[in-house]
Amino acid sequence: MKPTVSRLGVSPSLARCLFSTNVIESPHSGVRLRTRKVCRWRDGQMAMRWAAAALLMTEQNFRKIMGYRDLWMLKSALDHKEVSPQSKVA
Repeated sequence: MKPTVSRLGVSPSLARCLFSTNVIESPHSGVRLRTRKVCRWRDGQMAMRWAAAALLMTEQNFRKIMGYRDLWMLKSALDHKEVSPQSKVA
């Protein structure tokens, strides 16, 4: 993963944040913490409501990611990145 992030040309502080999976694992941990005692999920809609509510509650504990001022560089790099035919998935 590191070479892929390095090729994007983002700032070192943003690249350091992107090398880690903490940005994804932290919200998942918050949802798991807030929904772990639910025993009976009636249907998919109920599960989605609980997950959305848990994410909103978890969102209050989020901090800014390192290099957040350079997110425009990431967006620009991803917008201009061409996908080669070899890297396309069937």
